[in-house]
Amino acid sequence: MLGFFGPFYEQLVGMLRKQQGQLAFDTIDRVNAWFTPFVLIAMTLAISCKQYFGQPIKCWTPREFSGSWDGYVHDFCFIENTYFVPNGTEVTDQARGDRHINYYRWVPLVLLLQAAMFVIPYNIWNMLHKRTSINLKGSLRFFEGAMKKSEPAKAVDAFAGEIWNKICEIRESRNKFQGCQATINFFLLKLGFVINCVLQMVLLKHFLDVDDYFWGFFHLWNVEFKGTAEKEDSIFPRVVLCDFKVRNLGQQHQHTVSCIMILNMIIEKLYICFYFWLIFVFILTTAGMLHFAFQMLFRRHSLVPTNLNNKPAMNPTRSHRFIRKYLNFDGILLLTYVDAQFGAFRTSQVIDGLIDRFVAEQQPDSSTVTSLHEENPERYVAFNTDTIPMDRLNRKVHSLIEEVDGPSAPPASEEKKEM
Repeated sequence: MLGFFGPFYEQLVGMLRKQQGQLAFDTIDRVNAWFTPFVLIAMTLAISCKQYFGQPIKCWTPREFSGSWDGYVHDFCFIENTYFVPNGTEVTDQARGDRHINYYRWVPLVLLLQAAMFVIPYNIWNMLHKRTSINLKGSLRFFEGAMKKSEPAKAVDAFAGEIWNKICEIRESRNKFQGCQATINFFLLKLGFVINCVLQMVLLKHFLDVDDYFWGFFHLWNVEFKGTAEKEDSIFPRVVLCDFKVRNLGQQHQHTVSCIMILNMIIEKLYICFYFWLIFVFILTTAGMLHFAFQMLFRRHSLVPTNLNNKPAMNPTRSHRFIRKYLNFDGILLLTYVDAQFGAFRTSQVIDGLIDRFVAEQQPDSSTVTSLHEENPERYVAFNTDTIPMDRLNRKVHSLIEEVDGPSAPPASEEKKEM
């Protein structure tokens, strides 16, 4: 039914079926790399069925034409280029040359190309993420397999140990970008989806031969609300003209017939819906990309699906060090995927396993003053498991000395002044 690009269609469908069960998939990924391509494939099937098994065009033929000639006219006008001339406009040679419409025969192939464009960014990311230290898909697949083969507690501990080993390897590496490679690839994936939406708009503009990128709004207003399709609209014309020649007794007679493009009514509705869906996907993907970048850069702690300060042997300083120095960007990204795929309870268990290994690695006396040896020390110390700011601690110690020894004696210079 799809002709010479049938194998391409089958390969694309097989690729989408494999992506359906991927673990490293969020909502925006599913909308871009899975749902939208399936919608485009469904549009391809609908248009192809009308082209090959239905009657895509219906022409008004002269009365003297027989049944065979009538079928010839329909097939000829569908294969050859038709042209659009609004009602009340004279049909001239210039109108015949400037208003040709030939895109409808290529619509199925272009729709498949657009579906492939939505899949390409994810496939590129799928190749790049395997080279990162923290392999998102591999780690999630390891956790899923461990949960099926062993008890949940053992699976969580094994997964936490696997993540901890990778974190230690990243910390020992001299490459500064070792701990953020997966995050950069993830951001580039979102950026690829945004660029794809822009390229889709450019492709639609040139394929439909429209003047600007807001053609969907103007077409919807002029055609659906004002009802001026036959006078003003030429993107998806319903009534077109077709020229053909008939040889009779050695002489050629040219005929111009009027045809109804039934196929264009289907193409029009599908493309208008796809145009506004493309705008929605662009806004959704852009907002998700910017929100992800803002959270990673300025509110990284909010992405951890638990309050680290409530964990035993943890305080704000240790939480800050655990997030910034140990988890880094890639560790937090992995935990967000674990939270999305396995739930907050399992994620909290994994974090507990990581914290146990983190606390065991710290020095025994590092819990008293943990921020004095950092590059950018925070003004916090741990005092009887309570975190107190340094200025408040100094005031508290000073008041305790006054209660025991009494007020401190004034300086000698001040006593002389009083005398």
